[in-house]
Parts: sequence; C-alpha cells; structure tokens
Amino acid sequence: MNNLEVQQAIIDALNQHNSYLQRLSSSSIHEILNHFDDLSLEMLKQLRDLLDDLNEAEKTTLTSGKYTTASLKEIQGVMTNWQQSISIILSEILDISMIALASYESAYIYKLANKRAPVISGKTLLNKAKKTPYAGGQLLDYIFPNVAESVRKKAEYVIRDGVSNGQTNQEIIQRIKGTKARNYADGLLNQTRNVIDAEVRTARAHISNNTYVETWRTLGFEFTKDIATLDGRTTTICASRDGRVQKLDANHQRPPYHYRCRTVQVGCDKDGKLDGTRPFVADNRPVKGIPKDQRDGKIGQVDANTTYKEWFGRQDDSFQKEWLGTTRFKFYKEGKYSIDKFVDPFSGRNFTLKELKEKDFKSFKNFGL
Repeated sequence: MNNLEVQQAIIDALNQHNSYLQRLSSSSIHEILNHFDDLSLEMLKQLRDLLDDLNEAEKTTLTSGKYTTASLKEIQGVMTNWQQSISIILSEILDISMIALASYESAYIYKLANKRAPVISGKTLLNKAKKTPYAGGQLLDYIFPNVAESVRKKAEYVIRDGVSNGQTNQEIIQRIKGTKARNYADGLLNQTRNVIDAEVRTARAHISNNTYVETWRTLGFEFTKDIATLDGRTTTICASRDGRVQKLDANHQRPPYHYRCRTVQVGCDKDGKLDGTRPFVADNRPVKGIPKDQRDGKIGQVDANTTYKEWFGRQDDSFQKEWLGTTRFKFYKEGKYSIDKFVDPFSGRNFTLKELKEKDFKSFKNFGL
C-alpha cells in the first residue's frame, strides 16, 4: 500500500473510528464517574453527621472559614481526604485506560497502513503525551488534581453559605448532591461530572493524536495535515485550521485544540495533497439525529483536499447563518470576511463582536451595527 492509499484508508477509517472512540470514551468516563460518585457520597455521609454535631458557636466559626475545634477539624479532614482521593484514584484509573488506548491506537494505524506493528509501549506513549500541553495549555497530570481542588472549594463555599443563611444540614447536602426530583442534575456534583466528562474526552483525544503523530513519524511521513470534521458542530478554530500542513517535528499547536475536539492530523507530503474523498454533514446534528427523509443533500462526500472554508462557502445561507450567528454572517457575506478572520490565530479564541468592531469600525458603521 502506497502513501496515497494509506492516507485514504486512514481518512475513511478515522471517520468511523472516531465514532467508536466516542463510545469507548463513554465507557471509560462511566467507570471514572462511578468512582467519583462513590467517593462523593461517602464524603457527604460523613459531612452530614459532622454538621449535625456542631453547636452554634462552631457554626459561626465555620462560616468564617476557620477550623479551630476538634469537630471543625474533622470536617476539614473529610474534605481534604475527599479531594486527595479524587486526585489520586481517578488519575490512576485514567492512566490505565490511556495506556491501553495508546497501544490500541498505534496498532490501529499500522493495521490501516498494512504494516507490521512493532512492540508498542502504551506507557511510553502516555509518558510522552504527559509532557505535551493541549487544549490551550492543559497537562494530563493536572486534570484530576485541578478538578478535585475546584470541587472541594465549591463544596466549602456551599457549606459556609448555607450555614450563614440558616439552611438546614439536609438543604446544604442537597445543594451539593442535588435533589432526587431533578435526578440530581441540580447539584454541585453534577456540574463536576460534566467537567470530568469534557476533560476525559479531550484527554483521550490528546492521547490518540499524539500516538498518531508518533506513528506517522515511524511510517516515514515528514508532514501532517489537519483534518477537521465537515459538519455544523465543528468549532471556528478547527474550521480555520482545517487543511493546514505542518512539519511533523516542528513546534506547533496540535489537536485537540479545545475541549471535545474532533480534529486529527494525517501524515502527508510537503504539498499536503491527499487522495480520495472526505465525508460531510451539512447540519448541526449528528447523522443519527437527522430523520432519513431530511438527509438528502445534507450528507455526502467531497474531495479530500477540500478545506472547511471552501466547503462552508458552498453551503446555503441558513446553514451559514446558524453556524456563524447573525452579525458574523453579515460580515461574512457583505464584508467578504473569511471564517478564519473571526478567530485569533494564536490562541484560537473567537474574537468578540466588540473586538471585531475595534478592528473594523468602518464596516460595523456601514452595516448599521
């Protein structure tokens, strides 16, 4: 299999493979969240008992953030142990799943390339990925320490606020845990569960992309090309970087560029030309969410070298307006702004409308904005 055939096989397979990885990530996240729930429920059980034993003077001291009595120090100890357990135990679980994923991903690319995979150390791949920042500067080793510290602080805020405002201990616990009537979606813990979901999915994308890069290098590629997903759920940063060719060993930003990023880098030659086609979905819904009688023209294939910018320019006004928003759409159509003009090229952050106005006051005035 030559390089062009390898590229097409990889483009085709990765589109299907990403769907599989999402399901695999969901399984890993489910395991981590189960442990998070167990640790948190045990903490809340201990906390409730300790709060019940506090006298009024101790409650007043607690609202000031001080832990001076034996009972208050117990509360502090319970919160600290909870934080440490989240940080250590969940990090260990994530590492185990990441080692397995790194080994699997490397073997997967070799299989697509019809090459015999060398002995692959998932741990070595993970350790290398841990040294590389992603999604704006995140590092793998800081995920759960940061999550644990944040949720502990927020729980302490809830406790202090609840005691200060005369809430019952049960009401304080419910603010942290959530209420059964709302399936616990209204509690602090559920907010953290959503953070964990985003962090783990992005971390796994980071491992996959790092593994791909190492594999391209071994397969003899010297350049990589960013391949975003051609659909309405792709972010402006990934859309603006789609098709970008970069020297494989040079220092440059690599996906994941943001949380839940789906962009990958494919090995290529210096000209970045790829053989074959790539799929598109001209909708902001996943394929399974689009009724079959509405799929005509929304789902198809384009040349593999078609960039998101080029593909987007061929879509109808309703799709473009929904993706860009009303004001940016006006700039895109009337001001002849390309989609990359709405993004800070270094940080990948969308420029605010205020920043765009400062950059192009004349256009804003002409458009009556």
